[in-house]
Amino acid sequence: MKAKLLSLVKSSISEGYLPKDWHCHKKNVVETFTGYLSLIDGCVAIGTVYYHKIKDGSHFVADIEGGFILKGDSIKVNMAHDEFIYTHEDNAHIYLRYLNEYYTDESLTAFNLVIMADGTIAHIDHAYYWESDQEYHYDPEDDDNDEPDDDDVIWDYHDGPMYHDCRADDRKPGIGFEIEKAGDPEFCGHYNKEQLFRHTGCIMESDATVDWELKTPVYPLFSEKIESSWLPEIARAINAKNHNNAGGHIHLSLPPKSGKQMFDHCRPYMPLFMALYPKRLEKDYCIGKKEHNLKQDGDKHQAIKIWPDRIELRFPAKVYNLKALLFRLRLCRLMVAREHTNILSVTLAAFDKKEPLYQLLMEEYTGRELMLLQRIIKTAKDYFNTELQNEKSIEALLKNLKCNKACVLPS
Repeated sequence: MKAKLLSLVKSSISEGYLPKDWHCHKKNVVETFTGYLSLIDGCVAIGTVYYHKIKDGSHFVADIEGGFILKGDSIKVNMAHDEFIYTHEDNAHIYLRYLNEYYTDESLTAFNLVIMADGTIAHIDHAYYWESDQEYHYDPEDDDNDEPDDDDVIWDYHDGPMYHDCRADDRKPGIGFEIEKAGDPEFCGHYNKEQLFRHTGCIMESDATVDWELKTPVYPLFSEKIESSWLPEIARAINAKNHNNAGGHIHLSLPPKSGKQMFDHCRPYMPLFMALYPKRLEKDYCIGKKEHNLKQDGDKHQAIKIWPDRIELRFPAKVYNLKALLFRLRLCRLMVAREHTNILSVTLAAFDKKEPLYQLLMEEYTGRELMLLQRIIKTAKDYFNTELQNEKSIEALLKNLKCNKACVLPS
């Protein structure tokens, strides 16, 4: 125990958490959230957890009341004169929201923003002032047509605004969705395209391949707000009618990794993920390729598009509803968290009752375990040069499943 404590003291000193004369202040030594030791007067306490003021400074911010809060629990509020404050996200309702950023009443003018007649916020360039009621509206005052025309409800292909990033810290993992649909565009409430973007950060565009697609902002991958508020507020669009050719692209980033590094990071989970949508890999707009060719080719229509800063998974099929999208979100979280580091261990985890991966997959594949395993084996061989069928553990698992035994790992 003494040797372990001595090692911790040495590492805390070498990492800059603990001063060399710490022994003069033994009673003031605390453990930080990183596990290193530090002096209490060099730390910030948030709840019962200590954060080093300098070494852990990226994890917290000073709030308006003079205390400290975790950065992930905070919102940044823009003030006048290029100033800003931080406050807890529970106080968000006090401030005005525009494109997922927050403002005070007094700061709107400095950012060329105005309060609209319906209580929402818009940029002055997108607003019309009506003399009749002395308020701002989205349409000119002499427009008698109450029904929005096509130009008001959807952007032309790739003609929408720049995508929005909802991450408070762009060094965190990010995820974004492209959801292709058919028929008339389905909006959340009765928003036009400007209102939809301003309220949700989403962009609705026409698409000749299908009918239209919804592009979400970049969300912080591990934020519970994705399932609790951000996706539910666009559920009407997510649940809209599907097109036969529709897909549900997923963009994933893990700064500071490049797109190729991100691909390598997620590689252990790719045969499993791709095996969920085998028919898409046969389409000319979602071409399944061997791993080497995926990295070398810049083809827009390959199953996994590798961008400089992210990967785009083009192989997921049409999004039937919000539940289906949340399933993919949870799978992406497991993939990026990367508890398992090779294709074999991921495959075995997919059929191990103790594993979160198994528990997720069985929400959709209970009773179809054998089919799923056979698909994974084929995908690993065809695209990742991995012969899973030659592994003894996989042979035993196949035998168990063919005998309709419980879906557990062989002993």
